Amino acid sequence: MEQVTPLLVTNHYRRNRSQYDDIQSTLRETRECFLSAPRHKQIQMLQKSHSFAVISVQTPVHIHEEAFRQLWEGVDSRGRPPEWNLDTALKSVNYKNNKSDYIRHSFDHAHLWDDVSDMLEEGEIDNAHKFILDNMKGVGPAKAPFVLSMLGFEEKMCIDANIVSTMGLDKHVSTVVVEKYDKICQTLRDKMPTLRDETTPFMWQWIVFDWKRGEISHHNVFYQII
Repeated sequence: MEQVTPLLVTNHYRRNRSQYDDIQSTLRETRECFLSAPRHKQIQMLQKSHSFAVISVQTPVHIHEEAFRQLWEGVDSRGRPPEWNLDTALKSVNYKNNKSDYIRHSFDHAHLWDDVSDMLEEGEIDNAHKFILDNMKGVGPAKAPFVLSMLGFEEKMCIDANIVSTMGLDKHVSTVVVEKYDKICQTLRDKMPTLRDETTPFMWQWIVFDWKRGEISHHNVFYQII
């Protein structure tokens, strides 16, 4: 990572502070919505966030979000998409067959998301992170916490390809030990101490992600559907 990068990223944040305040507000509202929702709604929110994370892997953002939108159009009485939606929605997505299987597994194992909901209601966010990593398909060390952070649990962040590139990492983080992963996240954030002190872990990631890509992401499709 070049020494000038922390300054450039922090300046990007400050120039666009009002937009990031709006994003922060959306995240907080989403978390409150989740924690106050009935259990069946919590499970649906987790399944939607899981599918969003699965589709995002090695897929350009515009294709990723359009696929997510198509997937969740016309949900059935159980709150899940019609079966044909999977193949249609994911037709342009990288690794579509594997991702379809991962999303079907999530739909067919709602009881696992029930357990995650229990943990989140009890404030056991690290346990929820570990449980998703151990039990849900298609989300590895980076994307398992992303499932939670998109729902407003900003204590978690995703070390995606943009973070890897920006921070000059040699490779993607592979540890499945939650404590080690969180320590790596903290080490990365410590390299931008000003931004670290002004943001949550997930907002820190969101801002770096945007700076690297040269545009501000609002993920409106996700939050409209969620």
